[in-house]
Amino acid sequence: MQQTAQAWVVWELTHKATALGLVAFLSQIPFFIFGPWVGSFSDRFDRRKILLITQVLAMAFAFILAFLVQINHLRVWHIYVLAFLLGTVTAFNTTAEQAFIGDMAGAPNIKKAIALNNSLNQVTRLFGPAIAGWLIASIGVAPSFWYNGISIIVSIYCIAIIQSKKESERPKSSGIKEFKEGLAFFHSQKLLRLIILFATIQAFFGGTIVQLLPAFSTVVLHGNASTLGSLVGSAGAGALVGIVIVLPFFQRIKRPCVAIGSAVIWAGIWYVVFSFARIQPLAMLCQFMASLGAANVITLSIGLAQELSPPNMRARIVSTFMMIMLGLQPVASYLVGKGADLVGVSKMMLVNGTIMVLTSSILITIPALHRLKAIIKTPLIGHRMVS
Repeated sequence: MQQTAQAWVVWELTHKATALGLVAFLSQIPFFIFGPWVGSFSDRFDRRKILLITQVLAMAFAFILAFLVQINHLRVWHIYVLAFLLGTVTAFNTTAEQAFIGDMAGAPNIKKAIALNNSLNQVTRLFGPAIAGWLIASIGVAPSFWYNGISIIVSIYCIAIIQSKKESERPKSSGIKEFKEGLAFFHSQKLLRLIILFATIQAFFGGTIVQLLPAFSTVVLHGNASTLGSLVGSAGAGALVGIVIVLPFFQRIKRPCVAIGSAVIWAGIWYVVFSFARIQPLAMLCQFMASLGAANVITLSIGLAQELSPPNMRARIVSTFMMIMLGLQPVASYLVGKGADLVGVSKMMLVNGTIMVLTSSILITIPALHRLKAIIKTPLIGHRMVS
């Protein structure tokens, strides 16, 4: 709800896709700035307490936005500052959350637990934007921010009552040193390097399409906030169906790179079709179909990265993964927003979708890629091995 309302406010204040790109840039750049530290931070300290702190801060930012809108004092620079602060909190929260899920589920159930968590996230993506669009169109923007802040109270309560396992103390070393250990692990795993490449293509080109939806809703479809909510909700519905129904079939494929690369190609094709959509039903269908593949790219990639990681390095591997995958996305967000202002929203989406299809198609035809498959083992020390 907050993301939809925030994007709509920025568009209403500026009517510039570049501004949408700048908000996305500020939201994502903390993953790159703090990447060397968030993983080691989550490995060193109690992950449940980290989640509690980040949720409290996220709630505070939501209430600040709601208050500024309520008193009609919100300016674009306020959104820029709060987007960066929330992005910083999200960088720490996401890493701790993904590793905490692994702690609770145990090694044999990591992929299932992550899929379940992502399924619930997609449920919120299905209903949240639609509710936000309806609220904005009927009674204004402020309620979306107020309701989001209130809903976080439930999250805080749930995290507070979870009894997390006592972690053994680890020798304290610098965040940079521990980050280098995570990079070294990635360097030793050829399969992970290829998986993260596909995930980066999806995040770099597919993820930036989402930021243009407010502009697409008004300029191309001639709609309003309700139209934006329908498009984002359709993407959430597609992602949910993709994780619940399609993901189990992808997980049976013994060549992870082929499975993930195919999902990127599928999403790219539908983004291309989406760029030609001029009526809302077709645009909603394209968002639904594209998200069938896009959601599986991220879910499969993060799940496999955790499954292949030693438990004491899990958070560092996740943070390294997120930093590499999302590190270039802030730049892409700004460039795509700028490009949309120069050549048009639809043409920019066409370019992104085409690049996704072409680059992934080239990579997936590499013979060596087909020979890579995961060999998951569970020795006493908990390490994973990859052929």
